[in-house]
Amino acid sequence: MKKPFTVTLVIIGTAALIHFGRQPIMTALGYDTARTYTLLEYTVYRLVWNILIPALALSILHGPRKVLAELGWQANLPKGLAMGALFTLPMLVGFGLAFTPVDRPATDLLLKFYTGSFWAGLAEETFYRAFLFGQLYRHGRWPFWLAAMAQGVFFGLTHLYQASEPVQALGIFGVTALGGIWFAWLWTSWRNLWVPVATHILMNAWWGFFAVDNTALGGWVANGCRVATIALSIWITVRMLRQQGRTLRVGQREPETGAVGV
Repeated sequence: MKKPFTVTLVIIGTAALIHFGRQPIMTALGYDTARTYTLLEYTVYRLVWNILIPALALSILHGPRKVLAELGWQANLPKGLAMGALFTLPMLVGFGLAFTPVDRPATDLLLKFYTGSFWAGLAEETFYRAFLFGQLYRHGRWPFWLAAMAQGVFFGLTHLYQASEPVQALGIFGVTALGGIWFAWLWTSWRNLWVPVATHILMNAWWGFFAVDNTALGGWVANGCRVATIALSIWITVRMLRQQGRTLRVGQREPETGAVGV
């Protein structure tokens, strides 16, 4: 196992390259980042920057055989999907009662789900939670809150493109950064990356399938449904922790593992 300082340097360096160097590198390679990508181009773009480059860094740190485990992809998928569906019921029901479905062709909705929900949830939870937060917390030995806030800042900055004015930018940054910390807590509590992945995907999906808002900020009704989803997830998670006799103190490393289950 690499020393915590080495892990920190590699993870922070890779995250900075992906976040700040992605657009300059794409431009240098001759890709116009302002144009609309084809479906294949978008898939390759997400796969390379959010999955393959982090996987390469993890291979260097831990060896190729441990990459999938370190990415969190070896966890119980059906359980993660079930919990994500349960957690997001308040948004599905609330949006269904308060808003009308988006009036667009089915192919457009499927495309929006693929790019804005499926890939957003899979890529962002893999990169921000399993890679950035998970490595700093588990192997870099950072305190939970410090690692969670670090990835929350990166996560919040990623969504600033949705803002058109400073106040809106501040709101979007705050909501997404706090959301990143919540997703990190779900992962450490359930020891299953598919729980935040499924929750993230379905939250985005319900947001996109109904005429709610074009940004991550939303209005009062939408945010009420989102808060209800978060509250339900916290209640269920706390019950699970108590039933298993595990600590409720956020970020305390549990002695039987010393880290987060992958």
